[in-house]
Amino acid sequence: MSATHAGSKIIERLLRDPIFTQCHYPALARLLPAIEERVCPVDTALFQANTPAEGLFLVTSGTIRLQKEDGSTVLVEHDRCGEESATDFAGYFVTCLAITPVEALFIPRTALRALVAEQPQVQISCVGALMSRMSGQHLPTLAPKASTRKPDDHTSSQSVGWLLATLLPIGVLVAGEHWNLDRNISSFLAISAATVMMWMFTLVDDYIPGLFAIVAILMAGLVPPAVVLSGFTSNGFLMAMSILGLSTVIVSSGLGYRTLLLLLYHLPGSRFWNNFGLAMTGFFLTPMIPSINARLAMVTPFFEDMVQNLRFTPQGGAATQLAVSAFNGVSLMSALFVTSKSVNFALFSLLSPQAQDQFQGMGWLTAASVFALIMLLAHGVCASVLLRNQESPRLDKTRLESQLALLGPLKHREWAALLGIGVFILGMASSSLHRIQPTLLGMAIFYGLLLFGSLRKKELTEKVDWPFLLYLCELTGLVSVFNHLGLDQHLASALPTLGVTMRDDFGLFVLLLFLLVSLVRLVIPISITIIVLITLFIPLAGVYGVNPWIVGFIILIFGEIWFMPYQCSYYQKFQEVNTLYRESTFLAFNAWMNLFRLLAIYASFPYWKMLGLL
Repeated sequence: MSATHAGSKIIERLLRDPIFTQCHYPALARLLPAIEERVCPVDTALFQANTPAEGLFLVTSGTIRLQKEDGSTVLVEHDRCGEESATDFAGYFVTCLAITPVEALFIPRTALRALVAEQPQVQISCVGALMSRMSGQHLPTLAPKASTRKPDDHTSSQSVGWLLATLLPIGVLVAGEHWNLDRNISSFLAISAATVMMWMFTLVDDYIPGLFAIVAILMAGLVPPAVVLSGFTSNGFLMAMSILGLSTVIVSSGLGYRTLLLLLYHLPGSRFWNNFGLAMTGFFLTPMIPSINARLAMVTPFFEDMVQNLRFTPQGGAATQLAVSAFNGVSLMSALFVTSKSVNFALFSLLSPQAQDQFQGMGWLTAASVFALIMLLAHGVCASVLLRNQESPRLDKTRLESQLALLGPLKHREWAALLGIGVFILGMASSSLHRIQPTLLGMAIFYGLLLFGSLRKKELTEKVDWPFLLYLCELTGLVSVFNHLGLDQHLASALPTLGVTMRDDFGLFVLLLFLLVSLVRLVIPISITIIVLITLFIPLAGVYGVNPWIVGFIILIFGEIWFMPYQCSYYQKFQEVNTLYRESTFLAFNAWMNLFRLLAIYASFPYWKMLGLL
């Protein structure tokens, strides 16, 4: 028998087995060299009960008998035995005898363990098969979820996106020659066109288009490498890495969860204080966890528990008010801290070094404080008008007490997270005294967490959002290239009316920006809208003498505007619990808050003028 034919027989037998046919072909290909073909004469044992499970047998011909310790037997033909080898059980449960001459494939335990590490469903299926055999009943296991989208299954919009990402750069290059643009500028615009199309149509993960742009710019030699790679040495990157490390320790140590429990336990038991506590929990997490999705994931279980424990009517007014408090608690203030959202770091990175000194630490929050107060007031007014109800809550504090007792005293890592938070806040508040930049302070805390083992290597690898950090560096590098090529000046001359409006009639500019963002957000996701607009408008603001932070801050606020659920990815996640609240009321509340966002921006004008920012 040729080796090729033997290999085909083995593959055919593997693919006939319901367990192995679930595996990816590359995993089966790696398994193949370990498989042995064995022949067992009649009346010989393939393995004995209570002996070490050394491997699994796939019977290709013949009949075997499985004998349990209670004396019962099962005849098996063209099946499998020895599934214990793919589990954590040490030995075989049964004795396996060949009733006729048997040919089988033997898969050693070491090879199976390697397969299970890559394909965990193999172990689940083997355990299910064992339990069925031992109990004498068929016990079905849950089938692995079928992928809703194959890697090569593109939707029509993606096809359009790839077509535009291919053709648009060609059009830009042709137009560049027609307009006598510098070759480097034309090439950069062509690369940018392809990058933006990949972002707009969500063709790949967010960080990949930027990486494509960086590599293309380096290969084309459009600017010195130090310019396009400047994001990796920027303050924004260092600050983001520090905060992500600290937030990882806060979450993984359990400090965030303990804080939520304490807040709910110590607050009075009225409906107002329940909502206040839930919203304040979100506010507390906002500067510490730089992701709305992560904050929402932490708060949503509390919302569910509170609706049940307070015995609110599902989809009633009180439950809907709690939903609004939970959602707005983690999202309403996301533009008020540089550390509360990934795109805030991107805006921070695009500011000049002088502006970064001014708005790092408490400077950002101070400049946004009037906006924050107005939005809190608006939240209270809308809640009292739209969410009025008479339901009375009853919070089960004994359960909270039990949960806190189960957590026990503060652990070492929680103390480390607390110390990191305290040093960071005090350091930022007193930066004018010690002259240490918050970026360096954050890096020192990050180093301390690593040095003392509070941030573990596995968490650093798996929990810190490295694709986001790469994405941030790419954006900073692209804006540096934009400015290095003089495109900020070209943009200012190409959009003179908008620039003049920004400088001479800022109120009208804000209204136009609100309408523009509202239209763009109908089709483009939040983060991409914000990134594209701050990339365009921050340089324009610098040219026309308008404070770039104010323009960027307004874009951050307007970029969060959404009316329909599909426009907001983190709300879509929150929709999983929409059986507990009345969604129509929730969306009406959100629409009113969008209007208040615009009014709060206008109301901040006098304060910004008083600070000399406007």
